[in-house]
This record gives sequence, structure tokens and C-alpha cells, in this order.
Amino acid sequence: MDASNQDATESKPLPGESQTRLSGAWTALVIGIVALVVILIFILQNLQTVEVYFLFFRWQLPLAVALLFAMVLGAVVVLAFGAVRILQLRLVARRARRQSAQISPPAE
Repeated sequence: MDASNQDATESKPLPGESQTRLSGAWTALVIGIVALVVILIFILQNLQTVEVYFLFFRWQLPLAVALLFAMVLGAVVVLAFGAVRILQLRLVARRARRQSAQISPPAE
């Protein structure tokens, strides 16, 4: 057997070795369950009630719930800024494609 043919056959993944959608979903599910258990433990260990003030509002809720709300609000803000930035980049790319199409018409 030729050395180059041997290298080609060795680099191919065997059946069951390649990454599939199902294995990715399984991994995400396991990570999600572990994260859920960690969050549940955090909530159960921080049940003391605290007063939360925001603008003109005042609430009394468990410390863990207040911190989780703050985390979710922070994530929403980050996602909003990220979405706006992605839209900006798409607009710039679209303008650049249009300008390059106007400058050099397709050759026939």
C-alpha cells in the first residue's frame, strides 16, 4: 500500500466518530442540566429576602431571584448591543457589495 493512500485512509473518521447534530444536542442538554442544577442550588442557598429599589419602584424578593433578574437584564442589554452591531456590519457589507458591483460590471 502506498504511503499517501495510507495517510488518506487514516485521517478519515470511522463510523460513529464524527460529530453529529444529535451528539451536539446531547452535549448541550447535559450542559444545560448541569447549569440548571447549579442555579437551583444557588437559589436554595440564598432565600433571604432583600429590598430592591429601581427608579420609583420598590420590591421585596429573595436575594437569588434579584441577582438572577440582574443577570438576565445584563444579558438582554449585551444581546441588544450585539444585534445592533451585527446589523451595522451587514449594512456595511451590503453597501460594499453594491459599490463593487457598480464599479466593475460583470464581464461577459
